[in-house]
Amino acid sequence: MLLQMKPVSQPMPTEPEKLKPALHAKIEQMDAQHLVLLNRLLLQLEAEELAERLGEEFDKDHEQRLLRRIPELVNQFRTDHRYA
Repeated sequence: MLLQMKPVSQPMPTEPEKLKPALHAKIEQMDAQHLVLLNRLLLQLEAEELAERLGEEFDKDHEQRLLRRIPELVNQFRTDHRYA
């Protein structure tokens, strides 16, 4: 699928202020199949970034021993918020 893309005629800029418009122009030229693929790639990138952040937060919670307190915290919440 990627092999069918047109070759790059000139190198892409690396500066963010120049890269953004260049990427927008490339996106505008993409067909539906490539847009779907690009969307999947962006979703995968976002999922990986979120998973990394979540892992870091779990590590922090583990270091602070918060994970061991989950049953205690759940019981306290249930005591404080009795259901009718």
